[in-house]
Amino acid sequence: MKFFLILFLFFPNLVFSQATSPGGYGPYDEVVCNPEPININAGDVISADVLNEILTRINNLQTGGINSEQDLIGEWSCTSTCRYGACTDDKVFNGYWKNEDGIYIVSQNMKIEKVDDTKVLMTYPHNLGQSFAETGPQQCLGRVKNGKIFVTNNVNDGSDYGDTSCLTGVPGSDNQYTGSCNNCYNTGTYPIEMIANQCFRMENINDSVTSCKKINIPPSSPLNLKVNLSGSSASLSWQKGDDRHTSYTLKRKQTADGTFEAIASVSTDSYADNSISFGNTYWYRVFGTNEYGEGMGSNVVTITYSE
Repeated sequence: MKFFLILFLFFPNLVFSQATSPGGYGPYDEVVCNPEPININAGDVISADVLNEILTRINNLQTGGINSEQDLIGEWSCTSTCRYGACTDDKVFNGYWKNEDGIYIVSQNMKIEKVDDTKVLMTYPHNLGQSFAETGPQQCLGRVKNGKIFVTNNVNDGSDYGDTSCLTGVPGSDNQYTGSCNNCYNTGTYPIEMIANQCFRMENINDSVTSCKKINIPPSSPLNLKVNLSGSSASLSWQKGDDRHTSYTLKRKQTADGTFEAIASVSTDSYADNSISFGNTYWYRVFGTNEYGEGMGSNVVTITYSE
């Protein structure tokens, strides 16, 4: 069934706040997971495929957006908080520091690897929810079900995953952790949800919260795609979504319920489509690309080639 909506001026612009850009996080940078913008402006066309994409994103916010542990595989930049009262100025360990709001946080990279079809191995240097005692590097097993992550201790799991060189000292002593450790002090069952495209948030021990943004991801969606008829050519222009793109892929379709197909790959933020035919209507959408893939699409514009 052909279906499309045109948003007129009586619809306000619908924009969600932009997620923090990934990559290059240092120990004093904070990762925040906010939903990416849904770039809908007055006059934009929302065909059925785009509407379904929007509804899927909204549904993910309601359901957690994580279908299985495999959605977590990759390398992530993460920031964990420490709740008020659990951290004090005289006892600050595990890489935590006090930010300008007086909240103790730690930022670090986390690697999540597939173990089998039911669990993943999470490796990271600092405890996710404890700053009042040194606990050493962590390796935890995770399983995801019904919006919860079940975190178990790798050492006590009955299997040998990851590095097993820790626990060479006396438990509880200063030399307990002598290298990379496969021990896990973050065991428990916690809520987890994919807040934005490849940015998840989960709770941890001591009422702490961790936000993780995936490293090395495709670009954000380009912004403000526009089209004008110039003679027998459709002139398109847009704005970059972020600085992660290396090129753009322009896609077109000729029916509201058709499938977008690539017609050009360009490095600039404009393109002239000279292949349009008189009497036909065209829908356009542009996607940012880089070495990690194709990002989410821009808004959709349409034009009819007629006198």
